[in-house]
Amino acid sequence: MNTLLRPLPISVWIACFGSIAMLIAQVAGLSTMNALLLPLALPCALWIAVAWWRASSKGDSFLTERLRLGLVGGLWGTAGYDVVRVPLHLMGLNPFPPIRAYGMWVSGLDHATPLTDFVGFSYHLSNGITFGWIYALLMTGRHWGWGVLFGLGLEVMAVVTPFGELFGLRAFSQTVIIAFVAHLFYGYPLGRICQDRKSRGLGVSLGWSGTAIAALAAWFVLAWQPVAGYPKLSGRVIRIGPAAIYPGVRDIHLPAGAEIMLRNETDRELKARLRSTKDGHHGAGVEIVLPAKSEKAHTLPAGGLYQLAVPGEPWRSAWVFAWER
Repeated sequence: MNTLLRPLPISVWIACFGSIAMLIAQVAGLSTMNALLLPLALPCALWIAVAWWRASSKGDSFLTERLRLGLVGGLWGTAGYDVVRVPLHLMGLNPFPPIRAYGMWVSGLDHATPLTDFVGFSYHLSNGITFGWIYALLMTGRHWGWGVLFGLGLEVMAVVTPFGELFGLRAFSQTVIIAFVAHLFYGYPLGRICQDRKSRGLGVSLGWSGTAIAALAAWFVLAWQPVAGYPKLSGRVIRIGPAAIYPGVRDIHLPAGAEIMLRNETDRELKARLRSTKDGHHGAGVEIVLPAKSEKAHTLPAGGLYQLAVPGEPWRSAWVFAWER
C-alpha cells in the first residue's frame, strides 16, 4: 500500500512536529526549548533520518520522494521567506528578532552571542524543513496554490497563538502584513517544487538550496554583531506614543547594566511591559508605570534580548539588545 496510511509515513509526519512543538511549549509557558531539545526534538530528528534510510533501502519511493521534495522545498521556501525580509530589515522594520530569541531559548542562555545567533538560525531552518515535510507528505502532486495557502495558514497560526502576542504580531498591522507577505514567499517555492517534482535526485537543487541558506545564515549572524565591542548608541531614550514605540529606529544595542529612559508622550498614564526572552512566556516581564507626559529611567539588569511594549495598545514594540560586558 503505497500511501501515507502506513505506520512508517504516519510516524514520520508526526515526528515532523517535534521542532515546532518546542517553540509552542516555550511561548505558552509549558516548558523551555532548552529542556525539550534532548527528550523531544532530537529523537524526532533521529527517527526521521532512520525512517528515510529504511524507506530508501527498501525501495519505498513514496516516502523517499516526499522527503526529498519536502527538504528541497523547505530549504527554498525558507530562503524566499528570509530574502524578502532582508530589505525590510535594512529599512528599519525589524523582522528578525524572533530568530535571535530562538537561539537564546534553545541554548538556555540569557544573552545573545554569535553562537546563539547561529543556533537560532539553525532552529529557524529546522522549522522550514519540517514544515516542508509536513506539506510534502500530504500534498505532493497537488497544485502549487495549496503551498501558498499552507504558508499563509502557518502565519495565521502564529498570529492567533501566544507567539503572536509575544512578538507583537497582533498589535501592529504593518508587522502582520510583512509576516503574511514573507509566508507567501515560503509557500510558493514549496508548493511549486512539490507540484512539479523537479528535485527527484536532489543534485544541483539541494546544492543551490544549501548555498542560499548558508549565505543567509552568515549574513544574519554577522549583521547582528556589534562592531568593535559595542556599536555607537543612537540614543537611549525610548519614546512611547500612538504612532509607534521608538519610531524610525530598528533597535537599541546597549551593554548590560546600562540605563534607558522611557518617555511617555501621551496625555494619560501608560503601563509598559519590559520582558526578556529568557522568560519566554508572553505574560512575563516587568511592568513600568509611566504617568502622563513623564520620563522614567530603567536599568537593564543583565544581558539578553528585551521587548518593550504597551499591552492593549496597537503600537509597535521596541527591541533592546543588552550585551554582557
